Amino acid sequence: MDKQTPNYKLVFVLLLLGSVLTYWARFKPVRVLFTAPLDKFPKRIGQWQGHDEPIEKSIRDVMNADKLLSRTYVGSDPDYPIGVWIVYRKFGRRDFAHRPEMCYPASGWEITKKCYIKLPYDGREVDAVEVVATRDFDTQVIVYWFASGERTEANFAKQQIIMALDRLRTQKYGWAFIRLNIPVVDTEENALRQIRDFLSAASTPLARVLKGTDASSASAQ
Repeated sequence: MDKQTPNYKLVFVLLLLGSVLTYWARFKPVRVLFTAPLDKFPKRIGQWQGHDEPIEKSIRDVMNADKLLSRTYVGSDPDYPIGVWIVYRKFGRRDFAHRPEMCYPASGWEITKKCYIKLPYDGREVDAVEVVATRDFDTQVIVYWFASGERTEANFAKQQIIMALDRLRTQKYGWAFIRLNIPVVDTEENALRQIRDFLSAASTPLARVLKGTDASSASAQ
C-alpha cells in the first residue's frame, strides 16, 4: 500500500488559522456593557456591620482589576469577623490566578483542606470551594466562587474556559471572584456555619450589585 503524503499546505493553513483565531480572541477589544459598582454593596446587613479595609497600590497593580472590594463584617459575635474580598473584571478578562490555595502559602500559611461545598447565594445553593489554612496557632476557613450575572462557577479551569468563550460574543456582565474568610475559634464546622448565616443575608444584595439592580432593597436593616 502506498503511503499517503501529508498535505503540508493544509496543515500550515490550519495552524495559521488557529493562531489568528487565538490572537483575535485574546486581544480583540472588549465591548463593555456594565461594570459592577462594588461600593454599593451595603455595609450594614442584618446584624453585621462592615468597614472597608485599605488596599495598597501594589496589590491593586498586581490584581489588575476593574473593581476591588476589601471589607470586614462583624456580627453579634465579635470573635467571628468575616473578611470579604471581591475582584471584579469586565467580561473576557483573565488573571483570576490569585486564589487562596496559591496566595495563602505565599504568606506562610499551610493548606490543610480543600473541597467543594454548597453555599447560599441569591436564593439558591451554589457550588463553592472551601479551603482551610493554618499558620502557627491560627486557622482560617476560606470559601470562594466566581459569579457573572446569573452564572456561578467554583471550578477555576471551567471558569477560565467560560470566560475565554465570552470573548466571542458580547456579554453584559463581567466576572467576580468572591472570597470570604473567617477565623476558627472552636471548630471548622462552626466557622463555616457563621459564613453560611452571613451569606443567607448578604448574598442577595451582593448578587444585585453584580447584576446592576438595587442592592439596598435586598439588605436587612
